[in-house]
Amino acid sequence: MAMSANQHLFQSEFQVQKMSQHQIMTLNYLAMSNKDLREEILKAVRENPALEIVYDPIEENYKTPSSITADDFQQTLEQTQDATETLQEHLLKQIEMEHLSQDERSICIALINNLDKNGCYGSMLDPVTLLDKTRPQQNIKMLSKCIDLIHHLDPVGTCCKTPEESLLVQAQINNDATPLTLFILNNHLDLIVSMVPEKILKAIKKYLEDWHAQSFAPKTPIDNYPINIEEIQKSITYIRSLNPFPAADFAYDVAASRYNQPDIVLTIEKVPEYISETDFSTGKIKADENCYFQVKYASGIIPEIRINPSIKNLKSNTQLVTNGKALIQQLQFRKNTIAMQGCAIVALQKEFFLNGPGNLNPLTRKQIAQMCSIHESTVSRMANKKFPKYFQCQWGVFPASHFFSSSINNEKGTKISAEKIKFEIQEILSQNAGISISDSQITKLLNEKNIPVARRTVAKYRASLNIQNSYNR
Repeated sequence: MAMSANQHLFQSEFQVQKMSQHQIMTLNYLAMSNKDLREEILKAVRENPALEIVYDPIEENYKTPSSITADDFQQTLEQTQDATETLQEHLLKQIEMEHLSQDERSICIALINNLDKNGCYGSMLDPVTLLDKTRPQQNIKMLSKCIDLIHHLDPVGTCCKTPEESLLVQAQINNDATPLTLFILNNHLDLIVSMVPEKILKAIKKYLEDWHAQSFAPKTPIDNYPINIEEIQKSITYIRSLNPFPAADFAYDVAASRYNQPDIVLTIEKVPEYISETDFSTGKIKADENCYFQVKYASGIIPEIRINPSIKNLKSNTQLVTNGKALIQQLQFRKNTIAMQGCAIVALQKEFFLNGPGNLNPLTRKQIAQMCSIHESTVSRMANKKFPKYFQCQWGVFPASHFFSSSINNEKGTKISAEKIKFEIQEILSQNAGISISDSQITKLLNEKNIPVARRTVAKYRASLNIQNSYNR
């Protein structure tokens, strides 16, 4: 059999883009947590004399004994002698004496370490995000039990969202407050701003009149309660006896707490004028005719650095200065990129930031990438779950990944986010507490709300929330 070998010459052209070391480090810094980035910056400052720290948020209040007088130093020691124990240490000692399961103990420890200097979690991580999704026993019911346990520890009233909520919890635990007092503490503290009984009486009557003027307004706990000057004075005296800051008598570990601070702080500021356009450069996101969102970047524990003025002009240190400038540029890119993506997320999730949990829209990383004109992988580095960037808003603190959600279509073709479905499942179970409601029944109730899901989908979402089936609940 004859065989032949032929040679052919082909010409092809293609492009290969390789990232420089500078670009690789820039993206690495974007993905880093604040803690890791801080350590990286401090290492760079130690190794590069061309860099210096201008401001360090952790060391901002630090004074060495040599910088103050002997009397001042002694006074400082005397003031801190009685506050050597932190709130976390005090609470954790009590937790060790409780008979808890491994999962309950783990949740309690996470909750305690998530408290701010006031003993609250409102400016820290949302408690739900502390649950370990790999452990099925850690669910919403167990979380509520653990929060209630910490409420009852000494000092009473910690682990609340706000100091105002702490007052209500203290009154409920004491079990000696009047219905009027509990009503005032339950989101009606604005009625006693004046602290003048006569004005308070007038304000309460006006509130009840406006409330019952609404169609189908339910009864309030004080409809049949005698409201007079004497009862109001009793409530004022009782509320004054409570402590809105139960953690005030304990030391506060500033350095440790700053590691949990969010990278992006979102605040909603209501303004009288109408803002017609969104402006990412100033962080102002149009919400409605009454308010806008102000997106601010919070550097947290990251120190501010610059080129050392005394070394930048020395020719022998050209490379050091170049390296220092590159680091500063990389950090600025990180800041700008995170803030820009934060603006985009707020712009596409207005319903959530206006109305709270349960109002997330379907959102993908591709949508954010297109809005910001960046690569999708850059969005993933900002919203990765291993080193998350956090958003702080009036509803709590949430990781960036929380705002990305898959979706399904309802009968009208409208997309509904997976997070909204999970929220509705939690609401249904909460409203039917104590009742063994099956996945099929949940499916039926969701369908009645125009959320068409299959029973197996409900089971999957329920499991992702660490909620057991009806047989085990």
